[in-house]
Amino acid sequence: MNFNDSLASVTSDVKEAIKIIGDNMIKTRPRGDIVYRPYRKCDVSYDRGLLEPHVVNLKKLYPNAKKGNVVYVGTIFDSVADYDASICMIGNVKVFYEGKEIFDYEKNPTDKKRSKCPIHFRKGRNPVLFMVRCDEDDEFKFEFMPSVPAFWFWALDYILHVRITSPIECFSGEDGVGISDLYVDEQPFDGNYVYPAIGKEKNEINFSKIFGAADGTCAYAYTEALNDTNLKLKAFSKSKVLVNGEVALSDEIELKQGDKVLVKSLKEDMWGFSFSDDAKIGIPFLESSRYTGDKWLTLGTFGQENCIDIPYAPELKMQFTNAYVTEGWNKTFWKLSSENDYIRPYMDTCFYAQWFYALMVGQFGLLQAAKVLNNSEYIKYFSDGMQNMAEFYNYMLYERENFGQPTFIQRGMDLSDLDAIGTMGMNLCELYKLTSSPEALYCIEVLATAAKDNIPRFSDGTYCRPKDMWADDTFMSCPFLVRLGLIKKDRYYFEEAVRQIMGFKKRLWLEDERLFSHIFLLDNNIPNRITWGRGNGWVFVAISDILENIPKDIVGREELLNLFKDFADGIVKKQDNEGLWHQVITRPDSYQETSCTGMFLLGLCRGVKNGWLGKEYEENIKRAFFGLLKNKIDKKGNIYDVCRGSGNSMDENYYMNLAVIDNDDHGTGIILMALSEMAKIFSDY
Repeated sequence: MNFNDSLASVTSDVKEAIKIIGDNMIKTRPRGDIVYRPYRKCDVSYDRGLLEPHVVNLKKLYPNAKKGNVVYVGTIFDSVADYDASICMIGNVKVFYEGKEIFDYEKNPTDKKRSKCPIHFRKGRNPVLFMVRCDEDDEFKFEFMPSVPAFWFWALDYILHVRITSPIECFSGEDGVGISDLYVDEQPFDGNYVYPAIGKEKNEINFSKIFGAADGTCAYAYTEALNDTNLKLKAFSKSKVLVNGEVALSDEIELKQGDKVLVKSLKEDMWGFSFSDDAKIGIPFLESSRYTGDKWLTLGTFGQENCIDIPYAPELKMQFTNAYVTEGWNKTFWKLSSENDYIRPYMDTCFYAQWFYALMVGQFGLLQAAKVLNNSEYIKYFSDGMQNMAEFYNYMLYERENFGQPTFIQRGMDLSDLDAIGTMGMNLCELYKLTSSPEALYCIEVLATAAKDNIPRFSDGTYCRPKDMWADDTFMSCPFLVRLGLIKKDRYYFEEAVRQIMGFKKRLWLEDERLFSHIFLLDNNIPNRITWGRGNGWVFVAISDILENIPKDIVGREELLNLFKDFADGIVKKQDNEGLWHQVITRPDSYQETSCTGMFLLGLCRGVKNGWLGKEYEENIKRAFFGLLKNKIDKKGNIYDVCRGSGNSMDENYYMNLAVIDNDDHGTGIILMALSEMAKIFSDY
């Protein structure tokens, strides 16, 4: 990096550097708000599971399709940013983008019809048309998803936030595709989509069609006055109308803008009501392009027998963040005025309010910066994003059960590894400390149970993965364990954190280097002896976090402190002339890596601050600080040369060749954490 472009050319003040980086983080990871959109549930076009391809079951729509027949499937890839990406596909397909053919499977056949098509998504709407051919040897299914270029991987919540949305005007912005008629053979697309279709809705709510043979005996409909208006209702069955919680005494109601109307109807052969066509009513928070059918939300069913005067569900609590429980003890959420049309909440952001460990590192770093700078904006950014995830956690489980995967916080679905538990738990504990949020406390308990019951362990209780142990998992577990101890006032969690580190040391510590291997293989009980920079950084930061937060009389603390000192000595011996550390610490021919440099700076600052390390380490701290400011951070606060999320290998070259990502939260969050610690012991050089 040219010095004139570097952060060092602007400032050497630690707090000023933190402010520049923190402001840039918020700018490049903008906050988002929950948006509600309609969604049509069907077995022709659907999401199969967590970040998996979108399925289009053409055999379901055209059961008599024959070899050579063709169907066109259109979609809009709605992207929050510009991305170089791929479309991963399964099926015999030709792809058109902006009217031009960009891929044909028959020119590039692969095993099991898996293929990838390079594409550049622009921020906003990107229309793509697929021509899908029917083969005799398949079920006429087509699967596809946007993916990062090098992998079969849809990081919807992180580095590739691209939604698959309908090209049909009245479904614009909704998840899904448009499907053409069945063509006998390959012919140009006529531009007409026949599925899904939407009919002209009557001005009525017919609960018989919406809820069918459901167990309960009453259902609700909800709307709001978009302007001052007159609403006329005609009930088909015994009903009650409430306006702003008060019972209306007439079927013709004068409404003021913003008035909230709730209609409760009892189940009969025909139940529900009709409403005046010209009433200016609707759902103001619903993003919908539908021509009709989006004026009311419906919810049901509840109660037994004649329950018109017994309050249920929305009468007791009107909310749109959690599923309700029906009379049959099933979960339900708001629908529109037909059986298969639901509303769903969306968070159209990447990096903000999304359930992913690296993003939590970024959020935690911003929280530390907020404390050092007394910055209320950073605190609000952190607390609002975390609270959003906590509030919608239970709803996310309902979405998993009903739609294959939720619209956001997808990785909260699967709590079978520490990546999905530890940093989320750490941040939720910090949120609980800030706000006493009951939703945060509930999620903390869920994650604590998952950490106890779901994660594989060695016989001595140390965490591992199904086939190996990763140094990363020290940080993915111990800071959360420590905070559980602080919340619960239970020494067990402090002792468990110490035991975990010692279990990792037993298998990964390289005494000759005084560094850690990245992985330990369960099959042959050996470490890979590769000193990956960030892998060591995770351990160093985790140990310093434990030492800062546990009581001094916890059994094993002295042994842990001695390990920290030995580890620090091993680390500083590998610092290069520019003050930085390398991707593989013991390989100076590997690239200078930003996140591990930040992690070592962070741990050394904590060591000096707390007196665990001597003053002589201040020189290493200064060199690391200036090395980062001169070489890895520009004057706008952008962070460079952060190793991307890693797998593992027995081959050093794998780590040497891992690509870097700029402004990745593995780096941004760690740098903010490190400089925040540094600001507690230094201000300016």
